[in-house]
Amino acid sequence: MRYRPGFDRGKASKSVGFGHVERLESRAVLSAENVLMPPPLMGPSEATAAADVARPVITATTATTAITATTATTATTAITANAPAVAVGLRLTIAPQARAGVPTPVTAFAIDAAGRPVRAFTGSVAVSSSDTAANLPLIPISFKNGRASFSVTFATGGTQSVKVTSLADSAMTATASTSVAGRPMPSSFVVNVPRQVDAGATVNLSITAVDAAKRPIQSFNGTATLTSSDTAATLPASVSFVNGRAAVRVTFSTPGSQTITVRGGAAGNISATATTEVIAAPMVAGFSVMLPKAAAIGVSVPVTIVAVDFQGRPMPRYTGTATLASSDSAAKLPSSVSFIGGRAATRVTFGTLGEQTLTVTSDPALGGGISGTAKTEVGEVVTQRIRSWQ
Repeated sequence: MRYRPGFDRGKASKSVGFGHVERLESRAVLSAENVLMPPPLMGPSEATAAADVARPVITATTATTAITATTATTATTAITANAPAVAVGLRLTIAPQARAGVPTPVTAFAIDAAGRPVRAFTGSVAVSSSDTAANLPLIPISFKNGRASFSVTFATGGTQSVKVTSLADSAMTATASTSVAGRPMPSSFVVNVPRQVDAGATVNLSITAVDAAKRPIQSFNGTATLTSSDTAATLPASVSFVNGRAAVRVTFSTPGSQTITVRGGAAGNISATATTEVIAAPMVAGFSVMLPKAAAIGVSVPVTIVAVDFQGRPMPRYTGTATLASSDSAAKLPSSVSFIGGRAATRVTFGTLGEQTLTVTSDPALGGGISGTAKTEVGEVVTQRIRSWQ
């Protein structure tokens, strides 16, 4: 056993003969000086034999390298570098179960021929699904660090698949399937209505779609019809649900116990009914006419009219009309006024001196018989001149 100059003495080379293969191993970086160093002194016969053998050119790296030397004039060292990983396919992951109407996360990976992730892939893919009614990304999905994430909202129950297709020249595809549970349908509705309402007053109703356990179904976005036992009630024919809820305004007109029914479902077989007590609205007994105690002839004055009950309390729900008349035949006034929130306002110009009256009477078409009167003293306009003394 002998050692070659320039090699670590801990790594030995076994000489088998000049005509045989000699294998050397080293983890050291060899310098040019070590490679070209002449052999030790030999005898004449050894020098003659060595002259027929060319010294091999040895290239060493920090990696373990197998070096082959023969009696040929040159020796070659083969070093193989790892080529960058290339994406040859895609892999798609999705939960085994999904719910219709609920976004489902999906992740796509770029993989090489061995099925390992390729982090260098930065392409993009288009998304499609076997569920033609599914809500899919509208634009291609881009990869970052070899992966891309997006969500799909299925609309149809059953086994559905998602497919991604790369937009590169050599298209790569991947498909994954999931079991989609259909949209839950309501088994009933919960109708919230005040226990008591005044006839003629508009109230807000809320309606919630629920399952058999009375739990709200937030994914329900259907419609339902509305009916009432109060044939004179004012309400829409149908309502639309958003996230399982709907709101509606209803005006009951007939005193007594009244119901409102909500009916939905494909066959109209899902319904719910709520009851309320409708209280008769207080009757308007008259009008309170507010007029200035004195008015100048030919000058308009403001007039305010308030609908009141038998005790003189304002009736803010009164929305009828009334006619105006005056004892002053020369007065300028509108023929009628309309009430909003139980009040009406106008202006009157008197044209005759003296005490004058203004009478307000309810519209005969609305029953008539309700009136109110106010008086004012109409006088001349007095102009005072102020003389300035120098």
